[in-house]
Amino acid sequence: MGMKITREDGIEEEYVLLLEEALPKLGLPLSSNRLDEFRGGEQFIGAADVLRMCVERGIDVTEEALVPVEEDTILFADDPWETARHYYAQIVGHIAVIRARRAVGTT
Repeated sequence: MGMKITREDGIEEEYVLLLEEALPKLGLPLSSNRLDEFRGGEQFIGAADVLRMCVERGIDVTEEALVPVEEDTILFADDPWETARHYYAQIVGHIAVIRARRAVGTT
């Protein structure tokens, strides 16, 4: 069995499946200093970082894990904070790359 994230880990619900699936593939524990945004930061920034690492390494992520992140991103895409909009756009882009690679069979 892979990584299991619990409520005590403090992860927002929409990111749990992404982390449970992607972190073992990336070889990262939740405690990694590369994931500081999930420990008191802006978790959507951490999600963008995880998705970026998956894209850079050609790692596939299932629709089951992508959809909650994508839905959350769409809800907040017009956030007044420019930094948030920047990272939400990155998330959408990374998800598009992962899906495109899967569609052509390159992951």
